[in-house]
Amino acid sequence: MNAAIALALLGLVVYQLAILARQRRAKVFGSLLTFRVLVMFALVGVVPGLLVYTVSLQFLAKSIESWFDVRVERALEGGLNLGRAALDVMLNELLLKAHVMALDLSETPRREQPSVLARVREQAYVEEALLMTEGGQVLARASRETGKPEPPVPGVQALRDARQVRGYSAVEPVGDKGLLLRVIVSLENPTRIEDTRLLQVTHWVPQALADQARRYRARIAPTRSCRSPARG
Repeated sequence: MNAAIALALLGLVVYQLAILARQRRAKVFGSLLTFRVLVMFALVGVVPGLLVYTVSLQFLAKSIESWFDVRVERALEGGLNLGRAALDVMLNELLLKAHVMALDLSETPRREQPSVLARVREQAYVEEALLMTEGGQVLARASRETGKPEPPVPGVQALRDARQVRGYSAVEPVGDKGLLLRVIVSLENPTRIEDTRLLQVTHWVPQALADQARRYRARIAPTRSCRSPARG
């Protein structure tokens, strides 16, 4: 309806201008005065109206919309922070389980540790546990059938950080497969005669939470690594 009324008014204006143009060509008495009045009204009405319209449009685009942008951004920021906090809780829980498992394995004779690994993994309810040497050689593996891809091998820096008291704990992005929680701790070696063994415990982050964490990395800290050695 608004468009129809606007077109009708535009047609009326064009029609009146056409009549005025014919009167000017025919030099009808009073046509010059009508033309001057038309120009005066155009300057008084149209120009200020366009100015007010332009200023109002800029105000709407830069002021009011920014209020909604701030609210949406704060809500998004809150959701992303919630996802990051959930990852930290999951990583701390996995680190605690790894230390408990390492304590049980440390109290077991070395020749029996590979067979005990499956039991402690099931008791801790983790997806996969590896018993390794300090160089990263796998001695035993125990995993739960989840249909998820096998975690990649740990890096040299991760094996080095695993010898610390707290061990190595990190949220690692694995390409398009998602996010992986990896924890590596060392087993106690009372005799110090044989090499220290390492225990790696991994858990895949749920896909929904991994997508949220990926959005956080891309929006908040695109250049910041998710790796945080020896951090709970």
